[in-house]
Amino acid sequence: MSRSDYLATAAQLGHAQVIDVRWQLNEPPGTGRAAYEAGHIPGALFLSLEDVLTQPNPDKTLGRHPMPTAEHLSVGLGQLGIDPARPIVVYDEPGTSAAARAWWVLRWAGLDVRVLDGGWPAVRDGGWPAWLASGAEPETGPRAAPPVTVQLTTGHLPTIYADAIPTWPGSLVDVRAAERYRGEVEPIDAKAGHIPGAVNRPVAALWDAQGAMPDDETLKAYFCDLKEPLALYCGSGVSACQGILALAVIGIEATLYPPSWSGWSADQLHEVATG
Repeated sequence: MSRSDYLATAAQLGHAQVIDVRWQLNEPPGTGRAAYEAGHIPGALFLSLEDVLTQPNPDKTLGRHPMPTAEHLSVGLGQLGIDPARPIVVYDEPGTSAAARAWWVLRWAGLDVRVLDGGWPAVRDGGWPAWLASGAEPETGPRAAPPVTVQLTTGHLPTIYADAIPTWPGSLVDVRAAERYRGEVEPIDAKAGHIPGAVNRPVAALWDAQGAMPDDETLKAYFCDLKEPLALYCGSGVSACQGILALAVIGIEATLYPPSWSGWSADQLHEVATG
């Protein structure tokens, strides 16, 4: 596998189904869709992370963004008109992690997906691909494709859940900001701290201001002292997918703990570490 198996450039957009997944934690509902309708890559469809890439579940130990069932995901993608036999490119804005979540969930469902390196600004700021006419403008407003019937299976990427964490043979990696890992602040979940035994590798520090993936040597240096196999978690299973994507680029398969800190801390029987 090479970098091009996971990341796409603007030049590749004409050969794939392009999906805009702009989303940020704690933003008002509809903000991502409004940004999409204000301007997006011509031909791109909008996919809602909250509506399709997660599924409500009353079991709080599954976290704030529980994994969707195969049926839920199939219906959501079918309504969008996505052909599972064709390659997909997903994108978001720098500083966010929705594209990585989409990449992970859709690959978990067996689809051929890449993340647009640099996201929306990679094409918006003077990088329109050659297949678009010179001086092309962003497309605005909604876009719809005819609904199709989709039948997906899940489990094509590895996951673990809480019962497997105490005996995990490698490194358990917390990718949240260091102050959240240490338990100094907790803006969202009921408890502050981290899972006992986890090490901290914040992923937000990896990407540059333009949202581009670091080079392979930078990635290898950042993760070099971790013991494989690796399992990653974050607050609710979204930004951890950025870490899994970065590791995949350098040839390391990592496992996702989907409930992440929100799920772990919701169980009163789980121990919490700080510092």
